[in-house]
Amino acid sequence: MNEFDGKVALVTGAGSGIGAATARLLGARGARVAVNYRSGADRAEDVAAAIRKDGGQAVAVQGDVTDPGSVRALVARTTAELGDIDVLVLNAMGLGAHEARIAPVQQLAWEDVERIVTQQLKSLFHLAHEVLPGMQARGRGSVVAVGAALARRSAPGFLALAAAKAGVEAVVRTLALEAGPHGVRVNAVNPGLILTELSGMIPQAQRDAAAARAAVRRNGTPDDVAELIAFAASDRAGYLTGASLMADGGTAMI
Repeated sequence: MNEFDGKVALVTGAGSGIGAATARLLGARGARVAVNYRSGADRAEDVAAAIRKDGGQAVAVQGDVTDPGSVRALVARTTAELGDIDVLVLNAMGLGAHEARIAPVQQLAWEDVERIVTQQLKSLFHLAHEVLPGMQARGRGSVVAVGAALARRSAPGFLALAAAKAGVEAVVRTLALEAGPHGVRVNAVNPGLILTELSGMIPQAQRDAAAARAAVRRNGTPDDVAELIAFAASDRAGYLTGASLMADGGTAMI
């Protein structure tokens, strides 16, 4: 028996990168998976098709995680097609990779920072607002938010993203306290430099330097992060809540 048999997982931002790897892994371990995307339907459909090809059950579901009406529709369709949501993976930031502004403070406008922080926190708030009440009423559920190692150890040019991801940790801790008495766990996974579309915006020399700083001497992959997300979401982590698991190859301790 697979550890997610009989469970429904909604993974936001699952058309590529960490979200896609997580959706595929949860599907391989028995979950019925809603593969959420904002744009890029073909990629999300490919992820869902790959899960079905391997014997799983999955649907691609469009939804803008920063819009409350869209989130309500996303959750309603997931529930109608797959069942009540047991696992919620908050991976989408509400921003495309090209929208993440990486620049020193003197080259930023306040609007850049406000947009990135607001979109990130909106995506957490609207999904939690819509999904947590049902989980709490059923007395079970697991939420995993994808933060970033930037929340603990920032880098030049990442002011807006670091602030947004620090906000993720604060939200996770608060939700864990609110939901814990009702049988629902809430955790974060904080990736370091992972080889995704977003990290492709970072100069190669900077990516190489990050790999050299890591204790494992490499950058991470989406599959590395997906494994930690799956653990945090599983019953194996039943005593884990309000935590932020670092997936940075040991960089934060150096």
